[in-house]
Amino acid sequence: MTTSHLYHRHKSLKVLFLGQCLQYGYQGVEKSSTFVNVAAANLARQLRPLRLRLDLKHLYHPKGLKAILKHRLRLARPDIVVISVVATFAAAYTRVNLIYEIAPEVIDTARSFLQKVEAKYARRGNTVKSETPLDKLMSWHPPLRLDEYERLVNEGVELCRTGGCRVVLLGPGRFNEDAVMGGYTTPSPALWSSVNDMVRRVSRAQGATMIDCAGVLSEHGGEVFMPNNIRYSPFGHQVLAREVEQVLAAEARALLSGSPGGSALL
Repeated sequence: MTTSHLYHRHKSLKVLFLGQCLQYGYQGVEKSSTFVNVAAANLARQLRPLRLRLDLKHLYHPKGLKAILKHRLRLARPDIVVISVVATFAAAYTRVNLIYEIAPEVIDTARSFLQKVEAKYARRGNTVKSETPLDKLMSWHPPLRLDEYERLVNEGVELCRTGGCRVVLLGPGRFNEDAVMGGYTTPSPALWSSVNDMVRRVSRAQGATMIDCAGVLSEHGGEVFMPNNIRYSPFGHQVLAREVEQVLAAEARALLSGSPGGSALL
């Protein structure tokens, strides 16, 4: 069945991305060049005349995954949910607060408001601090144990299934051994591989599609990373964008044809 034949049943397709800075951009990678935006632009052309709608939310910590999913599934009603499962949460101390774990949307709304106020304050020639008052409420969380991390991801996927969404798990990329970064309790390729194995277990157990980012990036050298960093370079985003586009295209067509949730390992 072609996309045009399905248009009368589905006029739009909404994809929710839960992730970190990799999906928003950072110094050296503009937001328009991230794997999310590149994949979405290409996918939108594939799915015409369907309208592709993106909903990007920052996943500050896996402990807030269930809460943010409950909110977005109820209000945004996504068709496909992409959950980034990064190794960093199992490797380093991370800052998050109790309010986020309970009601992450409250934090997002408050932060957005404070940033707008401070931006207006800056336009008047005033100096703006890099942190907002909300950051004072944050505390450091130790690295997640793999079994706890797996439980949190499983709970998130089950919630999506209950809500009738298709789920794509974005596994961690491979570890850049040339990275010079502090704060990691276990900065080793072995941990990244262990998190990848954990995502694979969840994928198989839940029947959710997994994108093996580590495998995709292993086909290339260090050029997929920013210098001395674990973040992806513009080229790394392009490589990943091709995979994300292909997987989402398959998920979208399966969804539109009424097929049950996917379980492909890509």
